[in-house]
Amino acid sequence: MTPRPWIEAFAPATVSNLGPGFDCLGLAVAGPGDRVRARLGDAPGVVLLSVAGDGGKLPRASELNTASVAAQALLNVYAPGAAVELELLKGLPLGSGLGSSGASAAAAVVAVDALLDLGLPPAALVEAARAGEAAACGAGHPDNVAPAILGGIVLVASLAPLRLVALPTPPSLWIALYTPGFSLPTAQARAVLPGAVRLADAVVHAARLGLLVHALHEGDLSLLGEAVVDDIVEPARAPLIPGYLEAKAACCEAGALACSISGAGPTTFAFASDHGRAQALLAILDEAFTHAGVAGQGFVDQVGPGARVLSAPLH
Repeated sequence: MTPRPWIEAFAPATVSNLGPGFDCLGLAVAGPGDRVRARLGDAPGVVLLSVAGDGGKLPRASELNTASVAAQALLNVYAPGAAVELELLKGLPLGSGLGSSGASAAAAVVAVDALLDLGLPPAALVEAARAGEAAACGAGHPDNVAPAILGGIVLVASLAPLRLVALPTPPSLWIALYTPGFSLPTAQARAVLPGAVRLADAVVHAARLGLLVHALHEGDLSLLGEAVVDDIVEPARAPLIPGYLEAKAACCEAGALACSISGAGPTTFAFASDHGRAQALLAILDEAFTHAGVAGQGFVDQVGPGARVLSAPLH
């Protein structure tokens, strides 16, 4: 029997919200991410063969895992009779705020799209990946999967219909990212969010989001830092992250352009205008979270490209 070749795709970690952009703004980082391998199967549908790199924590059932659910959502619409087998290779920590489930879903749909030579537009891939996100955390918000697929910085302008806007990335923007040594499930982080927001707070929040978009178009890092402030979601989630407020204060005192929670947390990000300052901020984050008893690990990165195929597509 002739071996069936694999198609392998990679999708990057993402940072979502970026201060005032709750559930509508995110960026892809250049470095770490997840990989998914796909090949033709025997029976219609998606079968998840294996998961590696997760310490045995993720569901192995095809109808429950983020990657296979996203792949099945793609088949349901664009290739209902296709048979696909998947292998998931996790490169991102779980419950970290780095878009781990989004990266798995994004890599899966990109791999299946290449395997079946569908040539689907990014919005179609994002829609399918959203189904995987919903399986993972109960909400199919696209602020992680959109930048994971498109790369760069992405604004989700609307959900029905889905409208994605790629925003400019200042080339001198650097990011220090630090993941404390514990997991914070997205469902838990969403459970503490306020059920209502005062009108005055909503106005300030909207103005900051507008300023953030303007700053990116102008390439003005000072304005960007001024805009990355969240007085609605961050105060609710900060108590869930030991040492976060101290870490943020130390970074801001050391000259960070901005510092906030990545996605649902606990990963914390700090913006800087050069690599050296970002490295210094990373050391400050490590010291603060270590002092709080939740030492973890971090890295310095820049905004990067989206999901891509690592092996030649089948023809």
